[in-house]
Amino acid sequence: MIREYFEFVEVKPGETLKYFGVEIEPHITVHSIPTIGGTFTVNHKGQEKRTCIIGDNTGMSAIKDMTKTGVISSETYDNICRIYSDRFDLLVADGGAGAIHGSPADALTSDSDRVVFVHVEHLAHQFTTTFSLASSGKRYIVVEGDETIYTSLMNQYLSTWLGEPFSDRWARTILAEEEVRKYNRGDVIMVREEKSRGYVYLILTGYCDVVVYDNDEFQTIASLQAGEIIGEMAIVTGTLKCNASVVASSPVTVMVFPEDSFNEFFVKEGYRDKLIKRWNMRSALRRLPPFHELISTVLEKISAIADEVLIPAGKTFDVDDGSWYLFYEGSAKLGDKELSKGDELGYRPFSSVTAGTVTAESESRLIKFPKEEFSHLLSGTPQLNYMLRKHRVESNDPGVDWFLGEVATY
Repeated sequence: MIREYFEFVEVKPGETLKYFGVEIEPHITVHSIPTIGGTFTVNHKGQEKRTCIIGDNTGMSAIKDMTKTGVISSETYDNICRIYSDRFDLLVADGGAGAIHGSPADALTSDSDRVVFVHVEHLAHQFTTTFSLASSGKRYIVVEGDETIYTSLMNQYLSTWLGEPFSDRWARTILAEEEVRKYNRGDVIMVREEKSRGYVYLILTGYCDVVVYDNDEFQTIASLQAGEIIGEMAIVTGTLKCNASVVASSPVTVMVFPEDSFNEFFVKEGYRDKLIKRWNMRSALRRLPPFHELISTVLEKISAIADEVLIPAGKTFDVDDGSWYLFYEGSAKLGDKELSKGDELGYRPFSSVTAGTVTAESESRLIKFPKEEFSHLLSGTPQLNYMLRKHRVESNDPGVDWFLGEVATY
């Protein structure tokens, strides 16, 4: 499944690979299994900026002993020594100690501007004034990016969000008053029930959690990532209040737009009703088993192609393999079988077709996805593909080709 979505590029230790302006030089490390690291070099304003990620690597004293006994080559040992002594703008090293990981003491001779350790939860006191410890929520900037790149990101993300190209005219209007802001992990971007501050936020980089606090209970109800918009529904629905708080769960970069410009865009381009319908659909889909673990960006894409089928009480509806249907609400039967919320009908991705006639005992609702559109979305959305296959396996559905069988180990 992975090969359906990614292009694999072979790298060879000692050979430099040029990839979209970045020079990548892989190197061999010493570990319990074959491992590599790499140096990443870019040219910024006439200066080279170098980041080296050593990778999983045993402590240098153990590597030295292995070199003496001929287990590893002197060339490998000399190269790792060079990495620990060279100058990098950022050196990310293995500090996990133990039998198969490195020691922070190995980097005491490093000439790098910053040394950051991974694979370790706490640094010994003798190292805390010399080195840094990598952890969630930290940001290490080697090259301060040119903010003009955010313009193309904005166009790309807003076009994906709308499901159609975002017009250049509106892009110019919105960009005339845009502002780029950066938040650290744990920063509160929007506060629940607070009146709008006059802004809409587009996430450019990083991750956020949508959280609520009710009756002494704290809940994360959604996770957001680059490409998602925060605060738009308060404008679209006219509530002008946030229904949840938004907290940065990593370093986050957002583009901020004035509400007035966004509201004018919704009204003049006729998107208001469409977005409310999609917002309600997204909430409905999140409650169904195949979708509740999906990130909001993927749910947004699914919601854009979903439609509702209403079956009045006492009426029937024929389902075939032209669409995927999910039973959502009401009381109905497929033949003699009583339908439950989440039951699948018609075309079923990665499984067999379930066709037949649905008879509504009370007013019932189905959510419908056209087969061709959903298949296209499935082929271009790795998380959706993975989660649907996983859902089939967890449901003991024999239709999915998931496991490859036994793999020989040596």
